[in-house]
Amino acid sequence: MAPVIAAALIGGAATIGSGLLSSYSQNKAAEAERDAREKAANKLREQGQITDAEYRSLIGQINAYYNNRGSLGTASDANAYKAAIAGYNPEDYAYNFGDFNYDKTKEDFLNPYYGRIIGDTANTIQHTAAGAGLGRGTGAALNIAKGTAEKSDELYRTAMNEYNADRNFAYQQYNDAIQNNQNKLNAIRTATEYKLGLQGNLAQDYYNTQDSRMSDLMQAQQDRLNAQQNYSAAIAGLY
Repeated sequence: MAPVIAAALIGGAATIGSGLLSSYSQNKAAEAERDAREKAANKLREQGQITDAEYRSLIGQINAYYNNRGSLGTASDANAYKAAIAGYNPEDYAYNFGDFNYDKTKEDFLNPYYGRIIGDTANTIQHTAAGAGLGRGTGAALNIAKGTAEKSDELYRTAMNEYNADRNFAYQQYNDAIQNNQNKLNAIRTATEYKLGLQGNLAQDYYNTQDSRMSDLMQAQQDRLNAQQNYSAAIAGLY
């Protein structure tokens, strides 16, 4: 029986030894796998750190570009444009011509020698009547009255024509002055609106630049977040 027992003992020891060796090998393999995963994770972390450094560098480059960009518009231009728009009033460019004032009357154009002319007319008619033998009778008086009335009417019609002509001339001058002043205001308005347009272009250039800068910064930030999420997911997948 002794040899049998010995053989069994030897066989059992071999089995145990084989089991221990197998367990040891598995532990070493697991340890190696853990080491490999940790190295891979560290490599990914390192890459993430490089991405952070690259991100900071990129942000610096973006800001440097826009700070040195050949932009015409500035914040001051934008503020100046807003102030100019706030102060622009179209009614300032409509000429206030007021009322047409003309203080003359037709009497101002009546012949200054009106009385003398009427008197001379009466004397002339009287002398003519006397020469014709009419004397100072009723017929002569009627002729004098008629003649002086006609002369007076002629003088007043002449005065009225001159009054109307002068008033029309004054009114035309008034209208010309209105038009000239309105033309001047129209030119000023055109120049003002052109200047506003230029200021608007400068303001728009400033806003476009700011929008572009913000868009680039936000895109860089989004790319960084996406990279961080990808690294985190890749690291988590190693365990």
